Formats: sequence, structure tokens, C-alpha cells
Amino acid sequence: MTPAQAALLVTDAVDQLELAHTRGHHPIRLRGAAVMVSEDGQLTIDCVKNAGSWGEVRDVTAGLLRRIVTNCRSEALEERVEAAIAESTDLVGLARRVRYAAATEFDDPEVERKRSQIAALVSVVKGNARPVDGTAEWTNVPRLTEERTFVPNRRRPPAGTVWHRKKRRLPRRRTVMALLAIIALVGLGWVAPAAWTELNRGWHTLLDPVESSMDDRIDPVSPPPPVPDVAPGAPVPGPVGTGLPGSAGPIMRVAASFANGPCKPGESCTVRVDVGLDPAANIGAVTWNLTVYDRCTGVTLPGGETTVPVRAGSPEAYGIGSVDLPPGSALAVAAVTTVPAAAASEPMYVPAENAACVPGGSRDGG
Repeated sequence: MTPAQAALLVTDAVDQLELAHTRGHHPIRLRGAAVMVSEDGQLTIDCVKNAGSWGEVRDVTAGLLRRIVTNCRSEALEERVEAAIAESTDLVGLARRVRYAAATEFDDPEVERKRSQIAALVSVVKGNARPVDGTAEWTNVPRLTEERTFVPNRRRPPAGTVWHRKKRRLPRRRTVMALLAIIALVGLGWVAPAAWTELNRGWHTLLDPVESSMDDRIDPVSPPPPVPDVAPGAPVPGPVGTGLPGSAGPIMRVAASFANGPCKPGESCTVRVDVGLDPAANIGAVTWNLTVYDRCTGVTLPGGETTVPVRAGSPEAYGIGSVDLPPGSALAVAAVTTVPAAAASEPMYVPAENAACVPGGSRDGG
């Protein structure tokens, strides 16, 4: 298989398993003929038989994904999928990371064509070969006979006059290559004088440093980032203590992570919250809020509450919420649960490192 075909099958597998997991279905056993590729190029999973737990499904799914990417012609895709498997501890995390690792191998406009190629492979395996591009098969084509016809060995003049002939257009690939070559030559002619002057000045600086007419300084390629001015005696941002345990009552753990990358002060921050639960507790819902801490002033700003329903016997609950971060040079965000018990996640720092209490950087001027 090509890397794009393998990436589509990998995505199909994790999509179906994650959908079954989020809908509360029983764990799916991936053995025997449970995993198949249909005639339209879609990977399907039989949901009849049940496995012992979703942890067992996660391990078997990892083996299935390894077998798929091993049979394609891309070591890079195999390495990315292997890294995603190693970094995942549950089925939901495995599906999210594997889907992200496989998304770089194909674009949405070419999904239909890749599905057609996979369907053609399935047809060949079943003994029903069909054209990959979806065109009709050629049948009842008469074979060429071995009879030869006499063709006079003389040169025939071209039909029509020369000015009526159709001009041949250059191939698109050659046109693009020619344009790129022209652009490269123009760019080289643009930067060559400045590069030669800089090289000549550096050469004279090294070999003839006593010449006073030339500047012995070489400008850096890019200036270093500015260092924030910290006033003498300004407070140093320290660690944040939520004052709550990481687990309490039926809540086994609380974890928070940035959903759309690192957040910035003064902007909206999207956070995913994962709450581990005791399946025997039969909790109807979980409520939490995103609390913001100013590490310079000590101000605490609780956000709006988010309530997520929990199915009976479910071992976890998760959701995504947003909170508006105030202006500040050293902030932190933590998820704090209120129902069914009070617990908190580890705080996430904004920025993650090199934070300083800059004058005017916090809301209270700290």
C-alpha cells in the first residue's frame, strides 16, 4: 500500500473504536474476521463479540495499527504511528494521536481517489479485478490479425499548409520548472551584491583588522529577542497551590490540557478536562470550573461551571471549556471540580517558562 492508503485505513480503525467507546458500547473484540476492508475501500469492524475491557482493546488496536503501517512504503508514517502508540495510555488518547499522525499523508480532495485504489486492491484479492480510476472495463475487443497490408515506401506530404497546423503546447511540468529557474536567477541576482559586500567586509576584518576605514562589526542575521525589564525587588512568580487534592471521593483523578496549543494572557483559552471516576459509584454528572491564578498578585479568578453527564458505570468523563485570561505576565490555569467532590488538576502555567513579574504586566500592576 501507499502511505496515503495506509493512513486512511488507520484513521478508519481509530474512528470506529473511538465512536463505540464514546457511545458507551461494550468493548469490541478484534479477532478473526472482525476487521475487514469493504469493497468501497472502507475499513470495518464487527461489533458483535465483546472483549474484557477497553484496555485490552487498546493493546489489540496498537497491534492492528502496527500491521497496517508495516505494509506500506513509508518508514516515516510507521515511526509517527509508533510514537503515538507509545505516548498513549488509553483508547481516546491513542485515537487522537494516531489520527493526527496520519492526517499529514493525504488531503481531503484526494480521499475519494485513494478509496477507489483500496477498493481495487480488494477486488484483485477477491479475484474480481476492476480498473482503479472507475472507468468501464473493455470487453470483446477484437484482436489484431497477423495479416499485413502493403504500404508504399514513399514520403507523403503533410496534409494542409504549414500555417494551419496546430502548435504544440509545452508540458506544464517544464513550464513550472522554467518559471522556478527564472525566479531563482532573479533572486540570486538580487541578493548576490549584498552577500558579496558582506563577505568582503568580513574577509578584510579577519585578514586586515588594523584598517581603520572599515567597520569591524558584523551585523547578526536576526537580533536576539528582547529581555523583559524586571524592577529590582519585584516579586518572583512562584508555584501555584490550588488547596485541593488531586482525587476525592468517587473522583480518582483530574487532568487538564490545552486543547488548541499554548494560551496567551489577555486572550480566550480552550482547555480539555479529563476526570477519572469510580465505576461503582454510579455518578450522574460531573461539574467543574476553570480557575485562573495570577502568580504575581495572588488573585484567583474562578471561571464558569461546566457540567457533563456521566453514564452509569462509566470510568471517566471529559469535556472542553473556555476561559478568558486577564492581562498578566505570569498566570496559571487549573480545573477544579465541585460535583460530586472537590478536587483539582495540576496548574498549567501561562507562559510555561521564563515568567517574570514585569511592572505593568499584571492586572493589578504587580
